[in-house]
Amino acid sequence: MLEEYALVPDIFDPAAYSKPDYADMCLAHLKEPLLREALVRDLCDGEWSRYCLANSAGMHRLTGELLRKLQSKNRLCRCSRCGNTTPSKATDWCQEAIDSQANEPLSGVIAGNVTKQQFQNESVVCSIEKLSGASWYQNRGSSRTVDRKTAEYLGLLDRILRQANSLMFIDPYLDPTQNGYRDFHNLLLPLRSRNPAPVIELHRSFCLGGGSARVFPTQAEWESRFAPLDTQLKRVGITAEVFLWQVFHDRYLVTDIIGLTVGAGFGITTHPDDVTTWARLGLKDRDDVQRKYDPAARANELKHRFGIGRRE
Repeated sequence: MLEEYALVPDIFDPAAYSKPDYADMCLAHLKEPLLREALVRDLCDGEWSRYCLANSAGMHRLTGELLRKLQSKNRLCRCSRCGNTTPSKATDWCQEAIDSQANEPLSGVIAGNVTKQQFQNESVVCSIEKLSGASWYQNRGSSRTVDRKTAEYLGLLDRILRQANSLMFIDPYLDPTQNGYRDFHNLLLPLRSRNPAPVIELHRSFCLGGGSARVFPTQAEWESRFAPLDTQLKRVGITAEVFLWQVFHDRYLVTDIIGLTVGAGFGITTHPDDVTTWARLGLKDRDDVQRKYDPAARANELKHRFGIGRRE
């Protein structure tokens, strides 16, 4: 649901296309997928973006605009250098992108037409002019079926947990004292090495049970129920904030780079093949959900609020 691409700089050079006019069409078609559903690998410890910006005056008019938007929307994902020197030509950048997969796999490498001809045997590389025909580009999707197990969740969330600067886990039943959420802390563990640390928010309903059996714990009682997670997060140096809201039902993960509707929430089961569906939200829907769980927007529906984990 969140792709990661490497872009060879020659896609911004009209002279690298089979016809220079194709640059307008190809870059326009690529722009929205990059800004809505993907990360772009910033190769060589960020030298890729610096190289493209430094040479943008001689490239297509969209080059600078696209790079600035990728940066402002937190879609440039810095990647460690693979080669000994910074690439200076398209084929070297393409090889750097291929080599970078030794650490993390890519969805694909998008290159100019001539560069692709130098990498005919690399299926991960596709000419921007033929992008719609690449299997890895065709297979990108807005939803995934996932088994309700921690390892499956982590596999699906890997890129989000590596990149997002803010994360809102929204689940009306999130309760660390319950078996279904006993492993919830493991979803947060990949965030422990992030510097600067991302903002983590946990949102749930302030009531327990249903119907006539429904009860409304005090904040002190809720803090006690979150004490196991508090201890686990302190152990690994993670800070989070818990928000208890008026009754709600839907489940989401909302971040600064993507929003997901999470069918059965973040609980897990021991049953084999107990699957649910997660789907990517449109930008407007993501922003609407984010506003809905903003304390400044609905202060009268926020019942309790407290921090857990390590706090400065």
